[in-house]
Amino acid sequence: MKRRWKEMSRTITGIIVLALLAPCARTVPMLAQERDTSHVSPTRLAVFGGVAAGTLVGVHLHQQQAWWNGPKGSFWLYNDWKYARGVDKLGHMYGAYVATTLFHEGFQWCGLSRRSSLLLGVSAGLALELYVEIEDGFHEIYGFSPGDAMADFLGAGFFLAQETFPVLENFRLKWSYWPSIDLREGLRRGENRTFLDDYEGQKHWLAVDPHFALGEDLGRLIPSWLGIAVGYGVEGSIRERGDAKGVFYVALDYNFRRLAPGDGLLHTLFHAIDFIHLPAPGISIHESGVRFGLVY
Repeated sequence: MKRRWKEMSRTITGIIVLALLAPCARTVPMLAQERDTSHVSPTRLAVFGGVAAGTLVGVHLHQQQAWWNGPKGSFWLYNDWKYARGVDKLGHMYGAYVATTLFHEGFQWCGLSRRSSLLLGVSAGLALELYVEIEDGFHEIYGFSPGDAMADFLGAGFFLAQETFPVLENFRLKWSYWPSIDLREGLRRGENRTFLDDYEGQKHWLAVDPHFALGEDLGRLIPSWLGIAVGYGVEGSIRERGDAKGVFYVALDYNFRRLAPGDGLLHTLFHAIDFIHLPAPGISIHESGVRFGLVY
């Protein structure tokens, strides 16, 4: 049973990698042929630039306090493929996907063309993520993780794949979190912990809007805002006992983009919320069997 579980995990990982890398090879040549129709608003560009710069400074200060305070040294590589049972890698993929998406939409809001927004959005999102990896590379404990860097590229690649094939807009990367016992106990002991390294409390999801595959008649039977999501997380302790095991989830999902189509403040707010998988009924699939739950 354990061997079959590992084989299934590897198969799913391989399918995801191939599905993301294949369409991305087609995107860049397509963008190169598009005409640049940018009409940049200096005011919006200044606002967006200020917000982006403030965010980058905040990320640096947070990482400096949470991760980079330790001893520094020469740049080195560390292969941590098995770390956190893969949740760490999914986190990097999700982070790159969110950063790329937000940069892209920010540049479009400033008036840049689709081509410029995509190229700059992907470049900025990857630069942010890889900057963190390079800083890790000079830390004597962490090191530069090739696996983390690959996950960063996959996250940006998924965004590019959505831009290449619109049908992929029916799939979204999402994240959910509830503080784990390990984090709460660590904070009580005075440990320098954050939710970013609380892998036991995180779940990563691939949300699907099924309406595109159901047809018009069947699609009416399901509310337009209701979908389904497949998730992955760990149970057990990674830090304290090292006995964490992978868990898969299948749960209902809420598509907030359907609730506020078009433009405006409400659309922007719901668009941001749609990066999060809110609690919903579903099942969890463990090595020992299947369980039903009201909030996953």
